[in-house]
Amino acid sequence: MEVVPADDIRRIFTMKETMETIEEFYRKKKGEYISPDRMHIEDGENTALLMPAFYGDYYAVKLVGVAPGNTEVKKATIHGTMILHDRQTMQPLFLCDAMAVTALRTGALGGLGMKYLAGKEARSLGIIGTGTQGWSHLQSAVVARDIKEVHIFNRTKDKARSFIEKAKEAFPDIRFHMTEVDELVRESDIIITTTTSVTPVLPELPSEVWKGKQIVAVGSFRPAMQEIPDQVLKEADYIYVDAESALRESGDMLRAKELRTDLDGSWNLEKIITERHEPEDVENKLTIFKSVGASIFDLVTVEAIYNKYDK
Repeated sequence: MEVVPADDIRRIFTMKETMETIEEFYRKKKGEYISPDRMHIEDGENTALLMPAFYGDYYAVKLVGVAPGNTEVKKATIHGTMILHDRQTMQPLFLCDAMAVTALRTGALGGLGMKYLAGKEARSLGIIGTGTQGWSHLQSAVVARDIKEVHIFNRTKDKARSFIEKAKEAFPDIRFHMTEVDELVRESDIIITTTTSVTPVLPELPSEVWKGKQIVAVGSFRPAMQEIPDQVLKEADYIYVDAESALRESGDMLRAKELRTDLDGSWNLEKIITERHEPEDVENKLTIFKSVGASIFDLVTVEAIYNKYDK
């Protein structure tokens, strides 16, 4: 069985289609699905992730390796493969590069968080981290809102410049700026964090600076990782998650549970979408949407890609 490369997946399936696929899955869901918490195997700073899921006629499994040190040797931080199987026979049907699927579904989750939870008039975006997920969330943000201005921060300035050059070509009607973190927060309606940092990448600023902003945090997926500072976790008016597993896996959410007592009732994406939830007075509130992903999102995305792929 050939491995379908990332370029083929990006060519035939868009971010907008991915967002619509996940939305439709929740609105028209038929029967239950099985999506266990992903298995983490830690090997020093590296992490192997095993993510199976079962739904409808299909079983899918994704195997991913995360190596934060790869930036030092100019390689991608994340590598992986994904296989879609017939659920009854377990026959493999479709083998593909997992990172294109991951980028699409992770960006789509953040994009849905923006669509339902960000202020309707949000026009400015800040992105911290210029890797794959920084790009995928730029793609989903322009689907979710009429973005006019984007502020970019990366510790490596050359990477930030390269990101901006690529972004200007892809989105010529949007203004892009390379910005320090404090200014990025002040100038952005929606703030995306896409790092694997173990210490907060967002600053502690006066409370009034954060009002009316949405943070979409997608980088922290291990208990030791934390992108959002304690001040922000304590002062947030609304905290939402893509799936309940975020409350158990992410250092940001584990820390938030230590700082406050209202997270057990946090709404997840399924409830947000099925109830068409819109938070009240969001223009004057600080909103956090925390995303760690779950295997069911991979399954419904790769199923849609498989059905569209020219077999």
